[in-house]
Amino acid sequence: MLKFAVLADYHYKKGMYIPPVSSLEAILKRAADADADFVIHMGDFSNDYAGSPEVVDLYVNNPYGLPVYGVYGNHELETGNKMAFVNAHLCNRPVSRPEGDRIGYWSTDIGNFRLIGLDTNYSLRSDGAWERNLDGSHCPARENGKWNSLGPDQLAWLNTTVADAAKQGKKVLVFTHASLSPQWSPIPDAAEARAIFNAYHGTVLLVANGHLHTDHFAVIDHIAYWDVNVVHNGGWKPHPDFHYTEDMTYGFQDYDADGKPAGAPRNLPLNTMKQAKNTWFFTDPLSAIVTVTEKGEIAIEGSSTSWVYDVEPDWTQSGMVPLIENHKIQLDLPQ
Repeated sequence: MLKFAVLADYHYKKGMYIPPVSSLEAILKRAADADADFVIHMGDFSNDYAGSPEVVDLYVNNPYGLPVYGVYGNHELETGNKMAFVNAHLCNRPVSRPEGDRIGYWSTDIGNFRLIGLDTNYSLRSDGAWERNLDGSHCPARENGKWNSLGPDQLAWLNTTVADAAKQGKKVLVFTHASLSPQWSPIPDAAEARAIFNAYHGTVLLVANGHLHTDHFAVIDHIAYWDVNVVHNGGWKPHPDFHYTEDMTYGFQDYDADGKPAGAPRNLPLNTMKQAKNTWFFTDPLSAIVTVTEKGEIAIEGSSTSWVYDVEPDWTQSGMVPLIENHKIQLDLPQ
């Protein structure tokens, strides 16, 4: 049996979004109280890794000694951040990566389980070459095609890694930022990834993603696909108008370059945040505790909250709700 905590799209950056350090503290405490084997984030943990030591250091050097892992979202390298720095702060336990520069995908074994962290930040250049998103960017070059892909080299590695797990009788859990599910916004080469999973029936148990800021769950071809809802940024869409009024505030704490509090905490109007017009926030942080057994039993203990000041988006999409739903299933695995 394996038990772990999951969070998605924390999107920490001072003055840009609402998530406070205290929300990460609460998620880590929940994991410790549940006696979780590890914690994993589903990408977009921070929009400024190097400039946010108050959360990056808290995560990788958490006071509970929890093993933590992460995958690359499309915002990990924003604000001038470099892949070498993020790679060094993505996980606090050793992981296996292929040889080569700018490799963000990884695998590691915990008992009879293999964790696979994918990197959905590849795109296809006009000259036919695959390119990983560059340092300091939050998207590929505009002229590139097939955004948010895995690319052929990563797919080949994925096939080898899953095949090896199957040969050893290990169960696989896959974590990715952009979705591989055919039912909600899949990446361009998701079908190729699913074909790899399906070729080893009974090996891959769970494929979890972030990115969409929504809540979905489905069993497809005997595999659980899970779209993990965001911690706080419940709805995001370019919007021309403010939806919070001047009396609606949030708690702001500044930090110095070492991640230490700088000055006293203050209450600031929500509309002073750089992304206030475009974002609708959840009140309390969402996370989940997941239990998985080798027999294919999966239990997800989610969480629920409300919209900040009860201000809901004036637009909707499937799964855009202030909760991570509970699930308890038994996968149909070979006997």
